[in-house]
Amino acid sequence: MPVKLKDIGEREIIDRLRKTFKFTAPQDDCSLIDTGRNYLMITTDSINFKTHVPSGTPPDLAGSYFASLNLSDIAAMAGIPIEFMTAYSLNPDTDYSLLEKFESGMVRTLREYKCDFAGGDLKEGDGLNMTGIAVGRQKKTLTRKRSDLAPNQIIGVTNSLGRAAAGYVFYSHKIRKASSIRMMLDIKPRIREAQIISEHGGKFMMDLSDGLASSMQQMKRDYGLGFRVVQDELPVHQDVKKAVEISGFPELDLTMGFGGDYELFFSVENSNYPDFRDAMESEKISVSFIGDAWKGDNLIYNGSEWNKQDMPGYEHFRKNRLLQ
Repeated sequence: MPVKLKDIGEREIIDRLRKTFKFTAPQDDCSLIDTGRNYLMITTDSINFKTHVPSGTPPDLAGSYFASLNLSDIAAMAGIPIEFMTAYSLNPDTDYSLLEKFESGMVRTLREYKCDFAGGDLKEGDGLNMTGIAVGRQKKTLTRKRSDLAPNQIIGVTNSLGRAAAGYVFYSHKIRKASSIRMMLDIKPRIREAQIISEHGGKFMMDLSDGLASSMQQMKRDYGLGFRVVQDELPVHQDVKKAVEISGFPELDLTMGFGGDYELFFSVENSNYPDFRDAMESEKISVSFIGDAWKGDNLIYNGSEWNKQDMPGYEHFRKNRLLQ
C-alpha cells in the first residue's frame, strides 16, 4: 500500500530522503559555502496563496511576509542578507495588480534589510506559488550553527511567543480580521538581533518558524541533546491570554506548539551568561532565558515538577489540532 506524505510528516520525509540518497550536509537553516574567511549562505522557502495566505490578506503584506520568512533563515545563522531571487508559478487569470502589489511589499522589506533583488523566473501554472532564494554572508567566527549547541548552555528566545497563534485564533473566530492577519504575517527577520547575539558570544541558533516545541524535538532528534524549559520563564505575547479564553486551548499550545513567530532560539555558555545578559540590555534587545541544554529528554517545569515535553509542535504534512 502506498505511503502518503500526510502519514509520515515533514521530518520523517526528510529523514528518509537523507538516508536513501546519503545526504550528509548539516541540517541548518542555510547551506554554507566556504569562501575562505567567510561563509556564503544560501536558503530557499516558498509560499502558496491557497495554504499560506489567509483570505483577505493585502497582497503587499503577503509579499513582505514572503521576503521576511526567507531572510529569517539568514538571520538564524547570524548572517547578513545580500541578494534575493524569486521563482513564480502563476495562474494566467491572476490580476496583474495583485502581482505588482505583492512585489512592492517584497521589495520594501528587502530594502529595509539592505538586500538586493536580482530578479528570477516566471512560469505559468495552476495557482499562486512563490519561491524565494536568499543569499547572505558572514565571517566564519560569527556564523551560528545548530551544531554549536552543547550541554549546560543557557537557552533563550527573543521577544515574545504566541503572537501568530493568537492571531490565528482571532482570525478563525472572525475577530479583528485585518489586525489578526497582520499578527500572523507581519513578521520581522531578526537580522540585527542575531548579529549582536553572535558578537556577544551566542552559540547555537535557529529561528522558531515551526514553534519552540518542534525546534526542541528537532534538535533532540538531530543532535541528541534535550532542553529543560521553565514554563514561567517563557515570554508570553500579550494577546495569548485572550486567545486562550476564546479558543480553550492551553497556553503552552499557543506559545510552544503553533509556530509562525520567527523569533530566535539561541544558547550562550553558562560562564558568559552575566556579561551576555548585560550586553542585551545595553543593546536594547529583548531576550528571555528559559532554561538550559542537557543530555537528557526535553522537559518542562510547571512550577512544581518536571514533565516530559512531548508536544508535537507544527509540522508540514501533518494536521495540527490548532488548525482543525
